[in-house]
Amino acid sequence: MHMTPFHQASAQRGYSLLEVLITMFIIAIGLLGLAGLQARALNAEIEAASRGQAMLLVNDLADRMMANLSAVKNPSGASTYDMTGTTYGTGYTNTCVSSNSTSLSGQASCCANKSTTAEADLCEWDLALKGIGESSGSANKIGAMAQARGCVFLKDSTNRIYEIDVVWQGRDSTGALPSDLTCGSTAITAQRRGVSRRFRVADLDGT
Repeated sequence: MHMTPFHQASAQRGYSLLEVLITMFIIAIGLLGLAGLQARALNAEIEAASRGQAMLLVNDLADRMMANLSAVKNPSGASTYDMTGTTYGTGYTNTCVSSNSTSLSGQASCCANKSTTAEADLCEWDLALKGIGESSGSANKIGAMAQARGCVFLKDSTNRIYEIDVVWQGRDSTGALPSDLTCGSTAITAQRRGVSRRFRVADLDGT
């Protein structure tokens, strides 16, 4: 008797074109989500760095003022930090910059040689807002936040309460700043970020 050999059917099979397309679609969606997440993380990192820089600038001027208490407690003439109506940083015309347009060291030296400590402090603060700490050559400043602006004024003359504000151009939409933080509001009309600090100068010696 002749017996025909039995051949077991192969259990292997290939992928269909539809399965390949579905796999590619799922991978593409995942990659798009990853790209979006990376972009948001980058924005968050830039925002955090800008806020940290703004806080440093606010505290820098506050420290300068506390080191010059005579001008803070009895402001007059050029010896005053009450600069209501003046916005430093981007857009502010600093004569030390215009007269030393190609020299960062010349700008810094010019500010240091101002007639009063208050003038020198505000001039140097303006340079910091403009980004004098980092440059790309030819005195092009790149070290501050985008569209950085700063304001300082005497909030309450009776109680000697000063306010220092630093604002900048943010990258994402967010809630509005408090209505009384007006620094830079006419120049930055959308996505304006800001930090503010108030401090009171104690009258311990009666002057």
